[in-house]
Amino acid sequence: MSAVDFESFVRDLARLSGEAILPFFRSSIGVENKAGLGHFDPVTEGDRAGEAAMRQLIKRTFPEHGIVGEEYGEENAGAEHVWVLDPIDGTKAFIAGIPVWGTL
Repeated sequence: MSAVDFESFVRDLARLSGEAILPFFRSSIGVENKAGLGHFDPVTEGDRAGEAAMRQLIKRTFPEHGIVGEEYGEENAGAEHVWVLDPIDGTKAFIAGIPVWGTL
């Protein structure tokens, strides 16, 4: 894959994650705490939808690549190329409806 094709893929990945996440922003969404007692590490439906969408596109385009994601863990993490995903970095702001979050 050329650099131009790779840039196009990354743009598609960003667009796809946005399409999966944005419907949940500033809406009534389910929030779960994935941390233990005494800690709050939220995960939302938007987090899961965004990561699932990104994983699907990566697997379809680069089946030999690994993926390490915040919501769904590791898959083929020993591969030569590994994608590290955080669908919503700033989940607490996302939950509060404050637009200071992003996708990594």
